[in-house]
Amino acid sequence: MHFYKQAITLIAGLLIATGNSIADEDFMPFQPPGRFINLGMHVMYIECLGNKAPTVLIDVGLADSSANWYKVAKRLSKDVRTCVYDRAGYGWSDPGPGDRTTAQIVHELNMLFEFAEIPGPYVMAGHSFGGFTARYFASMYPNKTVGVVLIDSSHPDQIYRLAELDKAENKPPLKVSRREPPPGYMNEFEKRWYFLNSSRKATFAQMNELKGFKKSAEQVKYAKAFPDVPLAVLTRGKDLLPVIHGINLEQEWRDMQKELLKLSKKSWQIIVEGSGHNIYKDAPEAVIDNVLRVVEIARNNYIISD
Repeated sequence: MHFYKQAITLIAGLLIATGNSIADEDFMPFQPPGRFINLGMHVMYIECLGNKAPTVLIDVGLADSSANWYKVAKRLSKDVRTCVYDRAGYGWSDPGPGDRTTAQIVHELNMLFEFAEIPGPYVMAGHSFGGFTARYFASMYPNKTVGVVLIDSSHPDQIYRLAELDKAENKPPLKVSRREPPPGYMNEFEKRWYFLNSSRKATFAQMNELKGFKKSAEQVKYAKAFPDVPLAVLTRGKDLLPVIHGINLEQEWRDMQKELLKLSKKSWQIIVEGSGHNIYKDAPEAVIDNVLRVVEIARNNYIISD
């Protein structure tokens, strides 16, 4: 203990000498507002806001932050119970066992619901890669699912239909970690998640999900039948993908988004004009409105109790 105090004094002296200061809060553990649930092999983090049934679960894109969805979740929670969580390896969740594929992710999410005693039924909302989670969960657990919202969702055929991207010149490098400081607009909670998302475990989680992406796509494509539940498909309005060798990749993306409507007879599509891929940032009202539309239809179609 004496050595530890000496070390802290030395570090403080070095920081002061270089113009920095050391504060008590730098050594205080940050307690996030959610819950840590032990699944046996690893611990996962989840937070639920509100108490009106059904339960909306939001799953984020690859390498994205559940903290980025917190404001949307808080708005939704006024009308419906809304949960955000960290997939294994991200944020406050431990790295998970096995391949980081959609089947494994959904298996762990179902365990998380059960161990945390989060009541169903569920409306699954998935952005980008998280759309795989929403689709697969609905197919595997149709009796627990009363609605789905896909937000510029990944499509199981995109690895083939967007393959020309791999041939593009001057392709930006894949960003698997963040070294720059967090944006100034972030609150303390978001900043903590931001730094956690720069950690080795988060970087490996992202790399392992990328490694398993093709297998995840096959799992989603050949999953059990999608249930006949209300389905909202939100698609970005901005063109983000190029034309390569005469192939309009943005049009391919639009076509795949439209194909998602075939999953359910109770589906609709919204093209969110002016929005890029991160619709929850560019047009959060569109996400909120359509989630609540799905929730309202589910409440009218199913027996749901708080």
